[in-house]
Amino acid sequence: MIYIVGSGIAGLSAAIALRRAGHDVTVITKELSGGSSHVSKGGIAAATAVDDSPQIHAEDTLRVGDGLCDVEAVKYFTSEAPVIIEELIKMGFEFDNDLRLEGGHSRRRVHHRTDETGKVLTEFLLRKAIELGVNIVEDELMALQVRDGVIRGFVTRERGLISNVDYLVLATGGYAYLWQYTSNPPTNTGDGIAIAFRAGAVVSDMEFVQFHPTITTLDGEVMLLTETLRGEGARIVNEFGERFTFKYHEHGELAPRDVLSRAIYIELMNGHKVYMDLSGIEGFEEKFPGVSDFLRRHGLSIKDRVPIYPGAHFTIGGLRVNVRGETNIKGLYAIGEVADTGLHGANRLASNSLLEALVMGFNLPRYLGEPWAGPRLDDGSLTTVRLRDNGPLMSVDEVRRVNWEYVGILRSGDGLRKALSLYEGVNTAVGTRESNAALVSYLTAYSALLRTESRGVHYRVDYPGKDAGWRRRIYLRVSP
Repeated sequence: MIYIVGSGIAGLSAAIALRRAGHDVTVITKELSGGSSHVSKGGIAAATAVDDSPQIHAEDTLRVGDGLCDVEAVKYFTSEAPVIIEELIKMGFEFDNDLRLEGGHSRRRVHHRTDETGKVLTEFLLRKAIELGVNIVEDELMALQVRDGVIRGFVTRERGLISNVDYLVLATGGYAYLWQYTSNPPTNTGDGIAIAFRAGAVVSDMEFVQFHPTITTLDGEVMLLTETLRGEGARIVNEFGERFTFKYHEHGELAPRDVLSRAIYIELMNGHKVYMDLSGIEGFEEKFPGVSDFLRRHGLSIKDRVPIYPGAHFTIGGLRVNVRGETNIKGLYAIGEVADTGLHGANRLASNSLLEALVMGFNLPRYLGEPWAGPRLDDGSLTTVRLRDNGPLMSVDEVRRVNWEYVGILRSGDGLRKALSLYEGVNTAVGTRESNAALVSYLTAYSALLRTESRGVHYRVDYPGKDAGWRRRIYLRVSP
């Protein structure tokens, strides 16, 4: 039996592909409509246009990844991208006719369905999975059972120990909800990463947390303003109407996300107000019905400037895997945002996340039964971390406050040490949501303190430049 934990785009695409290949599959999920997939706005990056190619897509990915991408992973995912788009079309998924442009891309290559691609695609894949007879149950992963480096079973809240496991696939998403300002839903607290780490799985790149530059909150409702808005003509301005982003990057609003997030954050910290001006978009309501509906609900229109701020959006780090999704624990796969293939390097290229999830999910059956290779760990340093099994629990709300204050867009050694001192005083060994959140945050702050440079989305005010000696990964593993 193959079990998949998580019902986002990664988990559902894997379930469909495995079921088609004749495997018995059960999907376990905390919440069918939870996770980042359902709220993802942009689309899927794939080089299908006549003026584009997987090689150009790879070059863009490597440039934005700021020297830390796994080159072979980049080649693999960008070459598989057009195949995945064709597969979705054959399955009956309908993309809009136009390709959109997002920051960091040199070509229009973002395949989308209005401005709600994630929601529409997740619902489409769920229907397909149900039609194929995939068993889907609501439950929550609590722990893994590993012996001699092999997955033997796992424990869920409702069902207890499940031991008839051939393979276990973690598709549990990232941990970007663990910052006070975020685009993520409350389900994204890194539970899968924490649980697998306690069982001996290696994590990597935990310091690289991508902040989305354009989030808004109106009357308490949070909305991610998709990057394609800027690709279609939206502008970022301050209260004086100044397009200040050009002071930080020659591409202005279409600069990579890390640059824009820092630019907006600094502008806000300097006492300015920051807005998105949508008035330059032609055919706005037709192209962006989701954003249009959101504005109408709050009494605004395309003529109004919308206040924006940056927030935690995507976590690059996670369980270290190869492109197959194999962890260092035999029989345990990790796919999607819970995993770290090295595709994104130090900064993810927009719309490469749904691409990565789909490729890993749909291609999973081709690797079952192959000799287990596991991920490469020779491109960095491995450090062991000891868990504390006593002490109080820290609430998730407090974790979010600590991370935003000390492990946020601009970091410093003093702030990171403060965060670590707080996390070292709480229980990170028990399998609760609070303990999981504190553990994942501890690993993030620890990695961020070790990386004494600024690279991609990781910015240290006390080490503002890049250091060639840090073109390597930080691997962490639990102490035996």
